[in-house]
Amino acid sequence: MTVAARWRRLASLALAAALLALAACHSQPDLPSYGAVPGFALTDQAGTPFTRDALAGTTWVAAFVFTRCPSACPRVTRAMQELQLKLKQRNAKVRLVSFSVDPEFDTPPVLRRYADEYKADTGTWSFVTGDSDTIRKTAEQGLKIAADGKADPTKADFGITHGTQLVLVDGEGRIRGYYASNDAEALARLLDDATRLSS
Repeated sequence: MTVAARWRRLASLALAAALLALAACHSQPDLPSYGAVPGFALTDQAGTPFTRDALAGTTWVAAFVFTRCPSACPRVTRAMQELQLKLKQRNAKVRLVSFSVDPEFDTPPVLRRYADEYKADTGTWSFVTGDSDTIRKTAEQGLKIAADGKADPTKADFGITHGTQLVLVDGEGRIRGYYASNDAEALARLLDDATRLSS
């Protein structure tokens, strides 16, 4: 085989490999849609109004926590913290939103301190509070995450129960996935799915 023929063969193999890789990228299954998140009007850690419309056109990830939570919430917030760092490394334009399910205690100044504690970049990660009925409606009817109870220091977990999954929402406000905050593989999928939706 001549040198020119070998080069042509190598070029053909390289082209075939590139086409296979491209086909593999496009063969990823589309994410399901679990319905649209309805509008809400809340307040962020800076005391600024925060609405669903502020997220229009942007991929975002939601979590439900409260700052006095003695059990699951620190883990959930650490998962969001790690997600923010990895999304930055990928230069992915994804917003994070942590909703407080203890809004009477979690005022904007309390949420600001909580954000500082977790070294959150509040340019892309908002901590929101507001009317308890709005929070409950946004959790249960909007993002389909359980949230129940009112704060009571005499009860286990302060008397509040809530879902600990992270919720992926696309730029059109549609829920595209739920990811267990205590599962490394699920969080890796979330990182990949959020990056893909934001590109």
